[in-house]
Amino acid sequence: MTSTFASRVVLGRLALTSMGIVALGGCRTVQEEPRVVSENPAKPSEETPDAGGPATPCEVVFGEACGATCSGDRDCQTGLHCASGACAADCIEDGDCHQGNNCSSAGRCVKADDIRVDPVETDPTDPTLPPVCIEGQVEFKAVVPQVWLLLDRSGSMSDTLNGSTTRWAALGNVLFGDPAVAMDHGVVGEFDDRMAFGAVFYTSGSATTGCVLDLESVALAANNYKHIRERYNKLGPDGGTPTAESIAATVAVAANSDLTGGPKLLVLATDGAPGTCKPNAGVATTDVENQVTAAFQKQIQTFAIAISTGTDIPHMQRVANLGVGLPADTTTPAPLYTATSQTDLKTAFSSILTKVPRSCVFALNGTVDAENAGQGEVVLAGQTLVYKDANGWILKQPDEVELVGEACTKIKAGEDDLKINFPCAVFTPVIK
Repeated sequence: MTSTFASRVVLGRLALTSMGIVALGGCRTVQEEPRVVSENPAKPSEETPDAGGPATPCEVVFGEACGATCSGDRDCQTGLHCASGACAADCIEDGDCHQGNNCSSAGRCVKADDIRVDPVETDPTDPTLPPVCIEGQVEFKAVVPQVWLLLDRSGSMSDTLNGSTTRWAALGNVLFGDPAVAMDHGVVGEFDDRMAFGAVFYTSGSATTGCVLDLESVALAANNYKHIRERYNKLGPDGGTPTAESIAATVAVAANSDLTGGPKLLVLATDGAPGTCKPNAGVATTDVENQVTAAFQKQIQTFAIAISTGTDIPHMQRVANLGVGLPADTTTPAPLYTATSQTDLKTAFSSILTKVPRSCVFALNGTVDAENAGQGEVVLAGQTLVYKDANGWILKQPDEVELVGEACTKIKAGEDDLKINFPCAVFTPVIK
């Protein structure tokens, strides 16, 4: 039997899932449960240290486990079986059985049938060998965006946003759903299958040495809604607003990690003018803007949400501009999202995440010979795309196919019917 990759993928909702390895049907490895074998079988005349009479081979090898109360074989350890309510062994090794019978893994003498259950015999495939390609079967998955939520949890987040709802509670309702509505999973739950999320809840604390940066984070991951919500539920607003240091710390992690290979985004939501914990720091707003500029230079875009009108709006507009690579005071500013209500806050997060385009890059479960990549077949919505055509597809990396031009436009518009295949002569599957 040869272990193989199977592939035939229709995108569905472009969910971020682990690449599956599908074994060729029809073969099954059966492995006998290991048993304990004494290298020097005990003689019936041997005595246990604390007993006055001779010990049986079962007692010598298994000790107190031999004779333990049981109601079935499952109650006994390997090498024993249940007989008359007690764990026992009729044999320790094949030589203890008569007429050429064998000793089973449950310590019973059974008739030899010449059937070997050694997996090397029943499945001669060497598990250390790489998977074998099967014609017409190549797996792929969409490369999805990587989004870090940088969320202010300073003391002012306990102020009301509107009515009796605090800014902190409104943030939780928007991101993770209203606890009173069972089916409401918020914007993180809504987009959880289309992008990988991480979260950093930031504030500052105090110590004998003065202000200290206080970050509570959840590492970037697929299907991360539950873990981020659980962390939020354990936190509350307190402390200051060290925005620049928090951006720097988050970007340091994001720049050196690449979970999906997709674009990286930072969504900053804050309700106040930034402070700082840095000794001898400059102007706090300038520090924030410099950190956002540095993030963009590392190919990490920043989108800004100002919670309440108490935020320094001109500063936040510069952050929004710099976050997408525009001059700080451009006359054609980037969108700045402001929220004076929970509805505004939901609109802000939803608008940002909705505008994150679906990826036109698809990771393969193997590598393609670049010189012969044109032998591959890519079909979108029933139409065969042309390799290296302006509206077709290219091999971006040995293990990545990218749709370009009109084909990419269709993917971003929501087209899901995509098939990618390469002949085995040019494709080498790998385990990822």
